[in-house]
Amino acid sequence: MTLPPSVLLARTRTGVLHLHFGVRGGRTALLRDTQKAPLMVIRPFELPCGTLMVFIVNPTGGVLGGDHAEIRVTVEAGARVLILTQSATRVQPSPDGRPATQDLHFQVAAGARLEFHPERTIPFAGSAFAQTLTAELEEGAQFALTETLASGRVQTGERLAFASYQSRVQVSVAGRRVYLDRQRLVPGEHTRAPGVWGGQDYQASSVFVGGEPPTTLPGVPGVLASGISAGGAVWLRGVASRGPDLDRALLSARESLRRQLWNAEPAQVRR
Repeated sequence: MTLPPSVLLARTRTGVLHLHFGVRGGRTALLRDTQKAPLMVIRPFELPCGTLMVFIVNPTGGVLGGDHAEIRVTVEAGARVLILTQSATRVQPSPDGRPATQDLHFQVAAGARLEFHPERTIPFAGSAFAQTLTAELEEGAQFALTETLASGRVQTGERLAFASYQSRVQVSVAGRRVYLDRQRLVPGEHTRAPGVWGGQDYQASSVFVGGEPPTTLPGVPGVLASGISAGGAVWLRGVASRGPDLDRALLSARESLRRQLWNAEPAQVRR
């Protein structure tokens, strides 16, 4: 079998990040970590509410076709962890059609809390991206995830010009699936406005698990909707023509749910 020059000359990267959190001396601490470039973390620091915040960093200009990222996070009982990314995930064009892939796996013990709110994913024209995220929670664990996706480099005139975008998110509690979200977007001549996007350029999805049932579900007409899955997970869906409008709605909804579900203080994130 003869491989085309584009494959033979391709340079790909596999980043690995394994993080293990626990409680020591009454405070959440990063106990063990494995880092392989280009994935790394900035030194964790404690927020005023007692949550330990960690930034994931990829110092390169983005992810390329064939690149792979593996992220594993374990949170022991009693720990409170917030994971953010330092910048948006820029998915570069893939001339040979291979997707950039990302595999995330979270394990959260009873009485622990993990929140993962990465910055926006921006798929460039001609790019391909595939992600799988699995969260396995013990009964009594708390978990939150928010993801936002742009239709492309909107400010430069790109809109739904990427080759493909795929995402699968599954959350289970004590082995029972409570949330499943699958997306497969393949823009084409007649599919420039897939699903609920319509003429908008930014979409968001979010899920919250654990704690008390919410008394009020957040929502913004025309921007953000919410509901509860059959398994009891609270979900959010949002679309907007401007990224900042969607981000503001998400942040307000996020803090409302954190307070209602977990009686949590505002995160007060510092960047």
